[in-house]
Amino acid sequence: MAEHVSSAVLEALGFATFIRDGPGQLRLEGIAPEWIQSIWPGVKTPGALLPLEKASPFLENFLVDASACWEKGGEARASSGPWIEANADGTEITLEALALNAGGRAILLVERLGEAFEAKKSMLQRARETVIAYQRLNSEMQKKEILLSCIAEEMNAALANTITSLRLMELEQNPARTRQLLGLASRATEQQQSLINQVLRVFADELAEFYGHNGDGQAVAKVRDAVKAAKENVAPLFAERRVRLNQEGAFDAVVSMNAEHLTRILTNLLQNALQNSTADGEVQLALVEETESVLIKLLDRGVSLPPDFHRNLFSKTGAIDASFLPLQFCRVAVENCRGEMGCDPRAEGGNCFWIRIPKASK
Repeated sequence: MAEHVSSAVLEALGFATFIRDGPGQLRLEGIAPEWIQSIWPGVKTPGALLPLEKASPFLENFLVDASACWEKGGEARASSGPWIEANADGTEITLEALALNAGGRAILLVERLGEAFEAKKSMLQRARETVIAYQRLNSEMQKKEILLSCIAEEMNAALANTITSLRLMELEQNPARTRQLLGLASRATEQQQSLINQVLRVFADELAEFYGHNGDGQAVAKVRDAVKAAKENVAPLFAERRVRLNQEGAFDAVVSMNAEHLTRILTNLLQNALQNSTADGEVQLALVEETESVLIKLLDRGVSLPPDFHRNLFSKTGAIDASFLPLQFCRVAVENCRGEMGCDPRAEGGNCFWIRIPKASK
């Protein structure tokens, strides 16, 4: 009677219990839930064997881990994680299996995951979409920030030429009215230059706040921590594009750069490599520890950028596509820390973006 009640409770909770009689034999214990019968019609009555020959590859693979758990005995357990089976009419049922030992017997609990699982899955999906949306918004903000700096630099250079020309014209013999107009124009351009310099100082102060002017700041970053944080930042984006991210090399070196900005640089480079990769492609992150510096390389297998692009990409005056503007922040930050940054085409196709940052002084 007690066993019947236990079986009914398990069935009500969405579980089916199987007892392992021997290698390759899993016998149903108690009542067969309707959903079990819809998946495996032969499992109808107590004692019926689970048809392993008809099991999905996922369940078949999990039973290897389950066997190891049963052989180990004691409190050892093995969980399959969710998987989907389809019944005769094509309806999909989400299941999860748990292998354990109880009462001296090897047991396999198969659970039908219901509304709670679907709610959790929906919540995780929304969270993932939110992370992706945040990453895209952050990327767009960085593009606008770098674009503003580049435009201000170009405007400042153009105004400097105009001011010089006006001053030269003022020195020439001109009618009084002309000299007055030239003076007005000269003052107006100087005011514009002052406003532009204020914008540039705001941008420069953002870096100086962390690094110190001319790279003399004391901020340091652990390469391992920055790489881990950057990989976590882009993980949802890589998963969405089904692009693999492989890492080569790992060490505990400390470099002369603020951790937040090093993470931002690596995130930008990873996003750039992802942007240049095809679905189901691969990006490689290579870390090389040198005597006085750390070399970090991002290698993609996308379309190789033309030679002119590589020469102009990190130029302060060269025109580049707006999608690569976040790399200008990388250039400014790396150079401000007395580092180097570059991009080279790969012989086998694709591109290698790299940065070399000095190690922090001990």
